[in-house]
Amino acid sequence: MTKRQHFRPVYAQTRGAKWRRRLGWLISLLLIAGLVWGGLQGLHNRQTAVVKGFNIRGIAVTQNDGYLDFDALAHDGLKFVYLKSTQGASYTDDNFASNYSRILGTNLGVGVSQVFSFSSSGKAQAAYFEKVVGNNIGNLPIAIQVQYYGDYTAKTVSLRKTQTQLRALVLKLTEHYNRTCVIWAAPAVTKQLVKPVITKSPLWLATSDTHHQPKRVIFMNYSDRAVYRQNGTSQEFTGVVFNGSNQDYQDLVAAGLN
Repeated sequence: MTKRQHFRPVYAQTRGAKWRRRLGWLISLLLIAGLVWGGLQGLHNRQTAVVKGFNIRGIAVTQNDGYLDFDALAHDGLKFVYLKSTQGASYTDDNFASNYSRILGTNLGVGVSQVFSFSSSGKAQAAYFEKVVGNNIGNLPIAIQVQYYGDYTAKTVSLRKTQTQLRALVLKLTEHYNRTCVIWAAPAVTKQLVKPVITKSPLWLATSDTHHQPKRVIFMNYSDRAVYRQNGTSQEFTGVVFNGSNQDYQDLVAAGLN
C-alpha cells in the first residue's frame, strides 16, 4: 500500500522563507550596530585616555568649521581657541575677522595661527600676516603651523631653504609683536625642519602621544574629532590640550597681555 505524502501549502513555505530572511537581516543589522557602537566606544575611550590629566583644553578652528557660538563653546568646558588667520603670503581665512571680533566678548583665551608656505619667503609671509591681522593677535603665542602639502614632501623640500625662511618668519613676527611664537607641526616635521634652526621657541605637536612630553611642548592637538556642543548640537573640532598646570596657563595668558 502506497503511503500518502503530506505537502505543506505553497503559501506556508513562502511565509516561512520570508520570516527567515527577515530574521537574517535583523541579525545582520544588530551585528553591524554592535560593531559601530563598539568602534565609537573604543574611539571615545582612547580620546578620554589621551586628554586625561589635561584640564586646560581648547580647539583650533578655520573657516571650514562654519559659524561658531564661542559663548556656548566656553560653557562646554573650553578654555581657549586658536583662529586660523593667514596662509603663506596671499591667503586669508574667510572667517578670521568675524571670529576674532565675536570671541573677544567671551572669557576664552585667544590665539591666531599662520600656516607656513614653502613657496613664499619668510619676510613676505610675515608682512602679509601683519597686514591682515594687524594687532588682533589675542593673548596667546602666535602659532606658526608647518605641514607638508601637495608636491612639498619630506623628500622634495629643500631643508636649508625651508629652515632659513621658517626662521625668518618666526624672528620677524616675534620682533614685530614682541610676542612668542609657538611652532605647530607633527613630530617628524618638528625633528626635520624646526629643531635644527629654532632652538628656543615653544613647540606645538600634532600627536595623540600627549603624556610625558617635555616642557618645551606647550600645546598638543590630539584629534580632529574632539566633540563640543554649541546651540544644542555636537560638532567635531581639532582638539588641543595645554601641557601644563592652571598656573602655567595663567602665566602664559598674562605674558600675552603685557
